[in-house]
Formats: sequence, structure tokens, C-alpha cells
Amino acid sequence: MNKRLLKLAVTSALTVAFAVPAFANPFSDVPAKHWAYDAVNKLAQAGVVTGYEDGTFKGDKTVSRYEMASIVAAAMQKDLNSDQKETVDQLSKEFATELNSMGIKVEAIDKKVDNMVKISGDARVRYGASDSYDNTDFRARVSFDGKINDNLKFNARLTSDNMNYDDEFATKTGIKLDTANVSFDALGLTNTVGRQDLVLGNGFLHDSAMTGIASEIGNLKLFAGHLKDSNEVYGAEYGMKLGAADITADYVKYDTATNDVDVYGANVGIKLTNSVTALGEFYNVDQGNTDANAAAYGLKFNKLGLTALYRDVEDGANSAYSGMHNDIQTLKDEDGYKGLEVRYDRALAKNTTLNLKYQDFEKQDGTEIDGGARTQAAINVKF
Repeated sequence: MNKRLLKLAVTSALTVAFAVPAFANPFSDVPAKHWAYDAVNKLAQAGVVTGYEDGTFKGDKTVSRYEMASIVAAAMQKDLNSDQKETVDQLSKEFATELNSMGIKVEAIDKKVDNMVKISGDARVRYGASDSYDNTDFRARVSFDGKINDNLKFNARLTSDNMNYDDEFATKTGIKLDTANVSFDALGLTNTVGRQDLVLGNGFLHDSAMTGIASEIGNLKLFAGHLKDSNEVYGAEYGMKLGAADITADYVKYDTATNDVDVYGANVGIKLTNSVTALGEFYNVDQGNTDANAAAYGLKFNKLGLTALYRDVEDGANSAYSGMHNDIQTLKDEDGYKGLEVRYDRALAKNTTLNLKYQDFEKQDGTEIDGGARTQAAINVKF
């Protein structure tokens, strides 16, 4: 019990330490006459950056170029749609000098160092607990990205994997190369060959690395390769925008030593308002005599960083390749489950995020899963 309290105290202290600078420097007003006002305001309304309670930037107070660049830098760290990326690209070019002084590269500047290897990385400390589980783990990764010529790029990533607090991880866990690939354009396709991450939809269907080839043309992605357990995987994903909805459809075939598994899936995000997005994800698993479904649906409150989902995974649909198995405490031994998941994501400071997750699942027959409800807290730092 004392060990659990100690771990919780350490995690809380880290959270407060990272959070202080984030709340000590509130956004300054952006002058309405500046061309960037509308751009920043649209990004705020979309939840990309945080402004006032209504998501706008008001007033005529002069804001320094460095302060404006800080806002742009925050937007550059987010997952953006094509329109938002175009807006952020325009802002980043305007404030390229200031961004460069922060150590943030802009494409126009990067062209001068095209053939240099770019090094980036991330580090994570994570705590998870339930009635029968209590653990803290650590992970660090370093990525190397380079341009060989105008049509050939490479990527490699070293990882420590997850080092458990309670283990002698120095002897049990070593550094390994978990991605190594080259990318090039050919026959109208953008191709990546080698060890690479494969994430389909939001990762509920598949979020696990493969060794093989992935090719993209427009909104269509094709892939084929081997997974870490030597099973083969083939498939395709197609994405489209339909009104306020972003939709992707997936087909995946797993070729195992015992049988073939066909999976059909789709996920959708519908922007209801600037602050609320409806989420839904579904997949069907067909493996001979077994036909099972998995679904997740709920709401994302964009400005709050809060997501609430109900997950319903039937017996036979709990894929070992799902992103659900990336949590510190997984559900690998459960045939099926259902229940509520709540996530909270917040940027604490530059390149620093806090991720909280609560899962209250039960088995499909209504009995409690060993350990009961699960909680997880993680602090991620990018460099």
C-alpha cells in the first residue's frame, strides 16, 4: 500500500511540476487587424489551440511575434486536417524566424539542410492501477529521419520498450530497433518498405507494427507484411470526408498458422459543433465458424480534451493487434468485454502532454473482470 501511495505521489508531483508553467502564462490578445487573427481564431474554434472560454481571441492589445509563434508552435504539435494544416503552414512561414529560435524547424528552413539526419524522440512515464494491479513503467524512443535524395527517405527508431518500476529492467529489457524503413514514390504511389507502424482508423482495429510494404495513393492505403508473431497481414484502408463527417473503411486479412481471419471495419468522426465531435468505430471478425463484432461510440469534447466512449467487444473480437493492448494493463486474457472508457488529454507545456484514462469494463456475461475498474496516468515528453 505504501509503495502505491509513493508511486501516486511521484506521478502527481510530476504532473504539478509540468502544469505550473502551462497555467502561469495565459494567452495574450491577438489584434483584430493582424491577418493572423482570423487564422488563429479558426484554429481556436476547432479546438486546435486554446483561447478564451468561447474559443476566440479578442481585443486590440499588441502581441509580440514571439508570443504569436508560441501559439503557432502549439498548433504544429496537433493532428490536423488538410484545411487546418494549410492554415498552420501559412502561419509558420510568417513566423519562421521566431519558430527557428525556439528550435522548431519550418519547411522553408529545412530545405537548407535536406540531406542532414533529423533526430527526434519521446519519453514517457506511466502509472496504472486496479484492485489487483499496481505498476509504473517508463519508455524512451529516439527516431532518425533522413533524405537520401529527392525521391528516397529513411526512418529508423530505437526504443527501450516498457521498463517496469518493479523489475530489474537493466537486465530484462534492452534497446531495440523497432522501426527501420525507406519511403519513395513510384507508379503514382507513395511507398514505405520495411519495419513500420501500422495504425488503422483510431487504432481500435489495429495498432501494431509490421514488416512489409504500405503504399498510398490519394485517400487509399494498401499494405502487406508480417507481424511480430510471424502471422501475415494484408489489407486496405480508404478515407473520405462527407459533409461534417470524416470516415475511414478498412479490410484486413490475417493469415495465421491455424486459420485465416477476415476483418471488416469502419470509423467515423462527425463534428456536431466546434466543441463536440461524435465518434464511432466498428469492426467485424470472421474466422471460419466464428463471427464476432466490436464497437465503440461516444463523444469528444474538443476544447476540454475529454473523450467518453462505450466499448462493446464480443467473444472472438478481442484482437491482439488492437490499440487496447497498448495500455499498461491489457485485456489480453478476456474473450469479450463491455463498458465505459473516459480519457482526458491536455498539453501541460511545450512538447509535454498529460493523458489520463479510466476504464470500467465487465465481461460479456456481466461478471466482473479480475481487478475491476482500471486507471492509467501518463506524462509524455517530445524532444
